Amino acid sequence: MRRYGADRVIDLDGGNPAGSRVWTWREWGVIFATAVLLRTLVAFVLLRSMPLMDDALDYYQFGVELLTHFPGVRAYYWPPGNSLVLAGMFAIFGTSVTVARVLMLLLGVGGVVFIMLIGCRVTRDAAARKAVSWIAALYMPAVMLAGQSSSQHLAALCMLALAYFGLRAAEKGSARDFMLAGLAFGVGCLTRPSMASVGPFLVAASLVSMRDGRIGRKALGVGLFAAVAAAVIIPVLLHNAAYRAGLTISTNNERNFFLGNNPYTPDYKTWHLGQRALSELDPETRAYLQGMYSRPDRRQAMTAAALHYIVRHPARTAVRTLNRITSFWGFDYLGSRNIQRSSNWSTMGLLPLLALEAGNYIAVMILFITGFFLSADRAAPFWRFWLLVLAVAYQIPYALAFSGGTYHFPVVGLLIPLAGVAVSGLFRGGGVRCGWSRLRQNRAALATIIAFIIIQLQYVYYMRLLRG
Repeated sequence: MRRYGADRVIDLDGGNPAGSRVWTWREWGVIFATAVLLRTLVAFVLLRSMPLMDDALDYYQFGVELLTHFPGVRAYYWPPGNSLVLAGMFAIFGTSVTVARVLMLLLGVGGVVFIMLIGCRVTRDAAARKAVSWIAALYMPAVMLAGQSSSQHLAALCMLALAYFGLRAAEKGSARDFMLAGLAFGVGCLTRPSMASVGPFLVAASLVSMRDGRIGRKALGVGLFAAVAAAVIIPVLLHNAAYRAGLTISTNNERNFFLGNNPYTPDYKTWHLGQRALSELDPETRAYLQGMYSRPDRRQAMTAAALHYIVRHPARTAVRTLNRITSFWGFDYLGSRNIQRSSNWSTMGLLPLLALEAGNYIAVMILFITGFFLSADRAAPFWRFWLLVLAVAYQIPYALAFSGGTYHFPVVGLLIPLAGVAVSGLFRGGGVRCGWSRLRQNRAALATIIAFIIIQLQYVYYMRLLRG
């Protein structure tokens, strides 16, 4: 390794020319320590008295149950991945909210590390790599959820590991990378079954990048990917089948599909019925849902009812699908909303937190769009293209069931590297004014940013209309 002054240089990229080896232990340590300290401050100091809320509490309680009755005494309603990992931590360190929060902190920081690694594959520019790393370490939607044991953290880590090892495998054909990608894919599917939609696109990336002499190697790698993923997923499928739930990862999928496709689903906020208790709904909607939930064949009945509605109302379904696609990219608000609820703050108290959380997401996305269109010459074409494809592929199940801004959390990390490239380009290209001038000349980039801003305004309107 080379030395620059007193610092050793780290080659996170594994094979770039010597001139691109810009990481020192001191630089890496400062970013890593910032990510750890910021999340620790939020989870264990600022929000130390905040209870686990909503899904985070459900996953925690299920983890406690799995610890005492492994592998469970019934079919899994929730995808079990997050709770299985929690149960593993509880088995080693004891059952407590503190242990759960430490795990979330580790998963979040692990995600930062993978974003750094992906950034090193996307660009060889030293300033861009550092920008990527700092954005990842300071990304507020992730920091503000650091104390909640939701599945967001594990899903994001699995998505990043899947992209990193999967795209490296597609490039090089390494058996080890294929196997690690398979592991990330399997755990990711157990955490968020929507991740299953990403697998075929990784295989496509491998096929597209095939070269002479690598066909057999890539075919073997795809087989290893599938074998490792199957080894992780199949035990859960068999567990649910043993409890007469069929070969499924979780039994909530039919309900999700039904809630997003029935006569009472809002055309924009398609996640509304899944977010509200029955007591909060109007009598007609409540009676309809209760009638479906009380049926002995409710899972099959909900699927049939949703498909029947889709066939009978194709135009309205098309509108809902478009709205689901756009609302998926709406701003983050879950962390701010949880803090407001636990602290009984007014709307005015919520606004500064929301500005921090939502504003950070919006800024990162605008930078991503800028980097994607204006910095192609400083980003690896293969990674630039496929990272976006994987992010969009993850969205497919949400376009079919119901969708909202909280669901994009696992894929934003895939987009941060190009946001970092954009930051580097702004400073090198003459600053914001010069960057704005270049942006105005790129109609595709400008149109995409305007469309994204319109999506945020639409999101605000309907969030206010239906109150969260």
